Amino acid sequence: MTGERERSAAANPDWQKGRPWVDALTPASTDALDVADPVGTACRAELRRIGHALHAANPGEDFAAVEVEIAEMDPTHAGWRAIVLEMAWHWIGRPAA
Repeated sequence: MTGERERSAAANPDWQKGRPWVDALTPASTDALDVADPVGTACRAELRRIGHALHAANPGEDFAAVEVEIAEMDPTHAGWRAIVLEMAWHWIGRPAA
């Protein structure tokens, strides 16, 4: 676990403890059907649906903190969960740039 966090921090020097890890080189998820990966497409769409529902239920809450809390529910895989959630929920609950 510690090694994974160290690798994540080294790969993303702007990462701060308690914040989700962001892979800036990977584009955010879309709903476009990927015929090579229909299961992955469906999983990403469902994660976005869940993210929008969570944000709608708690609009005033810091959504990045929600991502971290959910990722850390499984400490063994928290790093990967944070990556997946950040990619799926990248723009949810954040002001438009």
